[in-house]
Amino acid sequence: MKGERKREIAAAEQCMPRYDWRGLVRGMRMAFTIPGLVMAMSFLGFGALVRAMIFPLKGAVAMDVFMWALPGQVVYVDTLARGLTLLLALLAVTLTAVRLMPMVVLVLAQARLPGARRWPEYLAAHFIAATLWVMSEMYMDAVPRPQRVPWVIGLGLALMGGMVLSTVAGYYLTAQMPVPLAAMLVFFTPAFFILALFDGARSGADWAAIALGALIGPPVHLLWPEVDLLLAGVIGGTLAMLISRKAARTGRRRP
Repeated sequence: MKGERKREIAAAEQCMPRYDWRGLVRGMRMAFTIPGLVMAMSFLGFGALVRAMIFPLKGAVAMDVFMWALPGQVVYVDTLARGLTLLLALLAVTLTAVRLMPMVVLVLAQARLPGARRWPEYLAAHFIAATLWVMSEMYMDAVPRPQRVPWVIGLGLALMGGMVLSTVAGYYLTAQMPVPLAAMLVFFTPAFFILALFDGARSGADWAAIALGALIGPPVHLLWPEVDLLLAGVIGGTLAMLISRKAARTGRRRP
């Protein structure tokens, strides 16, 4: 009876659609494009920032591999450097990671092969962040459906490997550069974030959140410098959401 059941399972597995893992190499090649180069520059800045904040390089590399979202990594380093508890640092990182959920859903909806095994999707989900989402929007339509999840995994692996090298390079280059150049490298990451915020803003609520966060940031820094980044983001985003909802309700009430 057990043997018959095993044969039925094996037969069912043979009939399942299968991913084409040639897409893995195809995805790795896509890492060597303009978006990948821009991302490498941002992680050079992250490596310099890590050194400036006297954060261990091993910890930064571990974040590249396991956290894999530069805004969350910067927030984590920043909160720990300010002497906050690990619990608060994890809370701040979680708040920055919420924005990645829609990206994961969109990319996997576009990539998954119905009926195929699910574990490649779980692996691919780990690599999905802002840059990979943008690259998926740009290039995935040209990838055959059976190759898409392997393509995401290959692209993610190549990007992650390159960013680990960029982090290490930024960490050590800072010590060898003249002070002005080292300072420029350190501030490359915050500048990249600001440009990414502007690029990602689509609605009035997005622009309101950016503006309110910028206005709230300086006074919050004077009052609570340990949690200024977290509070500016939470307060600014919450106010922008409330204003947007009120404006939407007002618009519906108009004749």
